[in-house]
Amino acid sequence: MDRRNFIKFSVSLTLAGAPSWANSTPRINPNRLLVIMLRGGMDGLAAVPPVGDPALQMLRADLIPTGLLKGDQFFGIHPALPTFAEAMTAGQALAIHATGFRYTGRSHFEGQDIMQSGVMKPYSSASGWLGRAMQAAQSTGGVALSIPMPLLLRGDSASETSYPSWMQAPPKATYELVAQLWAKAPELKPYSSRILETEVGRLSPDGTPEPNQQRRSAFSLAKDAAEKMQAPNGPIVGVLDLHGFDTHAGQGAADGLNATKLKQIDDAINGYRAGIGARWAQSLIITMTEFGRTAGVNGTLGTDHGWGSCVLATGGLVKTKGIVSVWPGLNKSQLFEGRDLKATVDTLAIYADAIQSVFGLPPELIHKDIFSFARDSFDRRLFV
Repeated sequence: MDRRNFIKFSVSLTLAGAPSWANSTPRINPNRLLVIMLRGGMDGLAAVPPVGDPALQMLRADLIPTGLLKGDQFFGIHPALPTFAEAMTAGQALAIHATGFRYTGRSHFEGQDIMQSGVMKPYSSASGWLGRAMQAAQSTGGVALSIPMPLLLRGDSASETSYPSWMQAPPKATYELVAQLWAKAPELKPYSSRILETEVGRLSPDGTPEPNQQRRSAFSLAKDAAEKMQAPNGPIVGVLDLHGFDTHAGQGAADGLNATKLKQIDDAINGYRAGIGARWAQSLIITMTEFGRTAGVNGTLGTDHGWGSCVLATGGLVKTKGIVSVWPGLNKSQLFEGRDLKATVDTLAIYADAIQSVFGLPPELIHKDIFSFARDSFDRRLFV
């Protein structure tokens, strides 16, 4: 796809199902959004390797996995992403390659602040772009599968966090007793039924608690979020916070550290799909990471902080299947500063499309109140 057509693709809705913006009257939104944060800098060249670029073999022969899943004639899909590849075959998944923020500083702290705030100046915003979008859309709140409330959701007072305790959960009888006691206290009564709804659902049929590590897996966390989001008045958005994508050493190819991390993404997609049920048709899952990795391998068979990466999107709201990219090339002269994949698509353009699709907010509001960049740069925001 050339640049002219990609602009048309990006300025229009990339994702289907965007309702029209009515007014400020609260409304029931059937759509659901799960954002998977990949902290550390996900290697887009490993997740969706451009095998059609001859420079890839010269740059990272030791990191190209065997057994690639079908992408298209130019790109493959890492074998640790079978659920994503299956969804792409079904027309419900999209990879946008050579993406990135306009930040090129390679600092985890600054990059993660920018990816969550949507503001290009680090530490200058107390709210996140998703929290601002929810507030503008008067949504029913969000849920973060995280111990602290991520910056991404701040700005929406109805959002909450939920994460399994490190302590072993008590049996069902204990929850029932606590609920009975709380029902007799006016200040606790509103929560007496909620403790049963949220906790007993995680117990096995015999009333015994699920093992803690199993509850903390990417599959279980995403499934838990989806079950909350499935309710008609449930949270519209969920945020899953995955760490460990900073693969400086021993990254591996088809197996190893990076494959294990990519499998977590696939498990999260699988878990969400299992938990959301029929709302999969009204769902969008999208990934975000602060930056990519270097195009070449370092001395410890890993990759260092880079720039361009890729965004994975799946769900029933995906309109354009396959892999889309304004590919910059991997020859040394084509790399950013001679070492990184160039980001030719502004990641915020993708998230603006997601907001339009899920919340039905008008582009004018999105580019004025949610992302902090000039309105007249909207048509060019896809490119660095």
